[in-house]
Amino acid sequence: MDRAFLEGLGLKVTETDGVVEAELELNSGLALNPLTRHVISTVDFTVMGDRLLYVGPPEFVGAQPINLAFLTDTSRLEDLVIQTLNDHLYQLERRTNELSALGIGAKVDPSSLQLSVELERGPFRFTLGASRIGQFRVMRCLNEGLELTIGAPAVFELSEFRDRAALEDFLYAMFGDVAGSPTPPPRERETPPPVDVSISMKALFEAFGDATVPPRSTMEFFAELRVGGETLRFAAARLQGRTFRGLLAGPTGKIWADRFELDEFPGVRALVSELVGVPIEDIEVVE
Repeated sequence: MDRAFLEGLGLKVTETDGVVEAELELNSGLALNPLTRHVISTVDFTVMGDRLLYVGPPEFVGAQPINLAFLTDTSRLEDLVIQTLNDHLYQLERRTNELSALGIGAKVDPSSLQLSVELERGPFRFTLGASRIGQFRVMRCLNEGLELTIGAPAVFELSEFRDRAALEDFLYAMFGDVAGSPTPPPRERETPPPVDVSISMKALFEAFGDATVPPRSTMEFFAELRVGGETLRFAAARLQGRTFRGLLAGPTGKIWADRFELDEFPGVRALVSELVGVPIEDIEVVE
């Protein structure tokens, strides 16, 4: 992305070893964390292809990237950033009210503004989380203290459940098969699949494993990982050929950003293991 264009949007741009980072000063005073009453004065990005990825502060980490292809040199980037925050706050209020209507209490982290829920059913204890666009998924499931995982992210639409029992039945049925536990009777309504879903690398390989990727086509990859009690996000974008630029961010912002060669890349979990000093077997890819 052209540096002059980025600077024309009001960004302070720095580049180190091919990694482009940008900072935007927020001058309106409208970006407010309603829980801490902290006014957010700057937002940090990393540039990947034609997208700006939020890497700080915590209130913005994990938000939808800004697509630079739709901006012009007259676009007000600060307005888009504030709208991103306001959209998230709207989703927080909407989802909190929906949970309350189901008889479920929610928790919102004051720093990151991330919403989470704890539920129990039989031997299972579930931790649910909502993305910044209001989409729920199962973040963790314990079966009598032992953690269970499933092959695909358990994403669902909260409004499909008429009451707390229906949601608990859905979760119990999903993880009962994994744990070898009997499942309750089927629910009256099935949860439809989400309209906008990611595609796993396994699915792509199974479909196109015999094909090749043109030398300069755009390639972007995202992964969400759980390390202990924290969620980390990895992203990589192809620059050209076998050269990529990568980013790893956590709840407090950027952990690592650099370019790398495909042949030298150790793998996402191995990279995270080296960067955060955690055994690779303790790192789980959840999305």
